[in-house]
Amino acid sequence: MKKMILCMALWIAAIPVRSQNQLPSDEDYVTIQNGHLFHRGERMRFWGAVGNFPGKTHAANEKVVQRLKDLGFNLVRFWREPAGDGTYQKGDGSRNDLVDHFLWTCQQNGIKIWYAALNNIEKALPRDVTVIDDPSTAEKWSDAIGAKGKNVRNHLARIWDPRLEKLGVERMKNIAGHTSLYTGLRYADDPNIIIWELSNEEWWFWRVKSRLAEVPPFFLQELTRDWNAFLHEKYPTRLAIERAWLGLLPFESYEKKDLRLLPLRNTQVDWQGKVLGVNIQQGVKQQYGVNDFNRQRGADVIEFLLQKWLGHKQREAEALKAFGKSIRLGTLLWDTGIGSEIQAQFLHQQADAVAHCTYLNGFHHDPGHKRYPWYSGLEELPRMAWDQPWLEQNKIEGKPFFVYETQIHNPAKYRAEYPMRVAALGAVQDWDVVVWHYFGQVPEDTLRTPYLHAMDYTVAGKNHPQGLHFQYDEVQQSAMVAAGAIFRQGLLQPATTPTRFVFGKNDLLDPQTLENGGYYHQVMDRFSPTTFRYGSRIHIDTARASGEILGPSYRGRVYEVNPITPTPQVTYDWQKGHLTFDAPGVAMYTGFLGQYGQERVGFKNGVVFDNVEIHNPPGMPYPVSADEKYVSISCTSTDGTRLEDAQEILLSAVSTSFNSGFKLDPSKLKREFAWTFKENTGATLDAGKLPVKVTRVGVTVEVPSWTGYYYEMLDFHLRPLAQGKIQGKQLHIPGDQEIFLVRVVKNPALLKKDFTKRVKNDE
Repeated sequence: MKKMILCMALWIAAIPVRSQNQLPSDEDYVTIQNGHLFHRGERMRFWGAVGNFPGKTHAANEKVVQRLKDLGFNLVRFWREPAGDGTYQKGDGSRNDLVDHFLWTCQQNGIKIWYAALNNIEKALPRDVTVIDDPSTAEKWSDAIGAKGKNVRNHLARIWDPRLEKLGVERMKNIAGHTSLYTGLRYADDPNIIIWELSNEEWWFWRVKSRLAEVPPFFLQELTRDWNAFLHEKYPTRLAIERAWLGLLPFESYEKKDLRLLPLRNTQVDWQGKVLGVNIQQGVKQQYGVNDFNRQRGADVIEFLLQKWLGHKQREAEALKAFGKSIRLGTLLWDTGIGSEIQAQFLHQQADAVAHCTYLNGFHHDPGHKRYPWYSGLEELPRMAWDQPWLEQNKIEGKPFFVYETQIHNPAKYRAEYPMRVAALGAVQDWDVVVWHYFGQVPEDTLRTPYLHAMDYTVAGKNHPQGLHFQYDEVQQSAMVAAGAIFRQGLLQPATTPTRFVFGKNDLLDPQTLENGGYYHQVMDRFSPTTFRYGSRIHIDTARASGEILGPSYRGRVYEVNPITPTPQVTYDWQKGHLTFDAPGVAMYTGFLGQYGQERVGFKNGVVFDNVEIHNPPGMPYPVSADEKYVSISCTSTDGTRLEDAQEILLSAVSTSFNSGFKLDPSKLKREFAWTFKENTGATLDAGKLPVKVTRVGVTVEVPSWTGYYYEMLDFHLRPLAQGKIQGKQLHIPGDQEIFLVRVVKNPALLKKDFTKRVKNDE
């Protein structure tokens, strides 16, 4: 073994750094075709993870990547950039060595990379003034930056200040230009890096409306200068702008180019007076907001801000796409998130793809609800968030759609449903990428059972929402493995004729969007109901004046049809509280089987779930009752074929779990309709400890074609608990054993070989 490792190390050391004319062929890169991701002619979907990668050693990298692969992840959203000048000696264990080794290990295991580290462009310091040779503004720029410097990432003035923009581009190029000694390629040319992002949650248009007070006067003067230049180009004379705006403010002068950047937001009074100089006249404060000006002036403000924002992003995108083959042929995102704003959606529409997120809380807010304090989204009309439908509304027509982060907070009794809810909407809306936040730290490589750990909860006194971690969560992770297989293989068909929400130029430039969202928000209550019935797409068409809805749309009502079936393969029965998948390659039931009305759950493909049992361990903090019988059970092909033809099938059967000694005080729950983890923190009195109490599920799974197949039952550490040959067409999963997943295979050679020689020290 040591000899093999040594040979491997020598082989790695021999990898030469490749020149530009020795880059991989175009077919090695994942590209966009017909609005989706393709590799060598095959449609690709990615199920990814975010975590504190890399590990502290090569062995830790290798073990965690193997773990990710075994759990069905084929993508990592990676945040670590090379340090310093990026140099290192291969194998020296330095930060840069470990970063490159981790990325290489992912590549060796078929895991692609979404590279987010272009965000890590650090501070601008006074010495950076030389990035542009302009002595006339050098001193003022340095003063505005200040001795301690300003972060370049998400600095509002980065959009319009030439130095900040160029500094950002150069630093992004420096990161992307790092050459890995493991691949011989620059990151910018590496075909295993398939997604790049210019910024994460920059949300500039939203911030610029309310945070200009944070911008030093020098940068505001630049913005005011550009605003007046924009107006002089659009309105060649004072008379023209007065006619369009129905007059100017008393203290504004067209000729002196001191027209103010108003209106912005009604709610920002004090900073408007201080920064823009419009609120204070003869010692009297006066507010100027959206409703104090005519529509055209407000539309001009939006048009100007959009022009600055889009122009900046376009210049960044062109510079980076010209810099490297991976960026040029791959996917370049311009930003992530803020799905409730039409201007942000318009920005996404200009990029290669669209990226949004959502998070969900596990608590209910109504003490009168029968599940209180716990929340299940299966007992209400389907949606993926408390209020604003960030994931339901934002599938841009003709663009790949990425979920850049998602998770349900833990503690949450009914979290086993969440991966299936994500997979369901991902199928209906034909998504391309789902990334889960958050894997957490890479375990030490010396640990025999590194995932034998109490679950991380959101608790009082912690500054980070630890309850987003899933790496120690056996229950949700089992459901995630199954849901990932369903999503990656495209086992569920998308909506065939999704409704089109089309918006026009008037909607995009509506001044009311500065305050309340305008028409875009007026139709927002249609997005979720429509999407979960018919699927949906949106498009912002500036060639037309106003928008329209093409296809059936729906607003939520008190009395609703049930069940809801966006496709023949996906069913939401919100009255009985369950979600089912019924397709040739998957049979899945998630919900409250106690309300189902019968014990056997049958599917069109012949699969039957029967003899379902719930096993609550002694001392379970919140046991699953007989009238609940809350379960998530799935039977899933892993190779994209029908179950009867599959070489491998995964079985998952889970319910819930809590740490031993977990204590909750529901009276301390904040009654807020929000996803934020802060509403949980005071309610968790004691996060508990090992051992984790797991409510186990027993079930008999019947598949007509199973005669002669082989099975193995795995624990959370992926060690075999039992292996054998299926007799007849049924397999019983016992509820009194620590079963994480069950693999069913045609070829017994695919079973794990270590069943008869389990390491006793692991016990």
